[in-house]
Amino acid sequence: MERESLSSIKKAIVILELLSTPPYEYTVAAISKQTGINITTIYRIIAQLEEENLVAINAETKKYRIGSNAYHIGSSYIYRNNYMQSLEEIVHEISEKIKESVGIAIFDQGRIMSIIESEIHQPMKVNDIPGRYFQGNKGNYGKCIMAFQKPEYIEEYLNTHTFEKTFPAVLTTKEELLEEYAKIRERGYSESVDELAMEVVGVGVPLFDKNGQIWGCIAVGFFRESGWEHKMAEIRDVFFQYKRRLEQCLL
Repeated sequence: MERESLSSIKKAIVILELLSTPPYEYTVAAISKQTGINITTIYRIIAQLEEENLVAINAETKKYRIGSNAYHIGSSYIYRNNYMQSLEEIVHEISEKIKESVGIAIFDQGRIMSIIESEIHQPMKVNDIPGRYFQGNKGNYGKCIMAFQKPEYIEEYLNTHTFEKTFPAVLTTKEELLEEYAKIRERGYSESVDELAMEVVGVGVPLFDKNGQIWGCIAVGFFRESGWEHKMAEIRDVFFQYKRRLEQCLL
């Protein structure tokens, strides 16, 4: 059923948001199925978005993906802040030191979003692309950032969201999450084990702005192997060594 109540602009936004999620390429039929917007409307909006280079088509698969102009517009969000270059340099330094890909996610307008993801040469990588959104019930980005929100916000968030148990270790109930958030606040860091993928573990440390409010989280994820708990503790210590330096970029 088409979302008749949505304006054309809102429908275009819904389409762009879908194209920004895995697998990042969709046929018109798939877009219609996922969004509830009818195919005729999809074709009309896609044609306009394509004209503005906001979407592009894969000539071989006939699937649509985000276009170069969308990246151009989106990048202004990242680089409008003069601290981005400094943060990226520090994240790269940390990544080289621990030999793992490191990232930062922030809390902005009610959403948890990845903004920096380092690239490091290694056989297997566990990292996300900048711009991806995260839920507050799993992974270090989600749990760490949510744990340090104001109590009333946490209460509202948990009362208005439902969560899917995508992996056995993923927390889904309000009671479980309140307990987990309390542990994170007490320890001052988060851990994730088999939440975003099986055999993937990680640790996250919160970053606060000049007003002492939660701003984001620096985190790492890696494949579980012998000695992973010791490795996680070492990485956590490195994060805390750099924590103040990272937060000074926000002043």
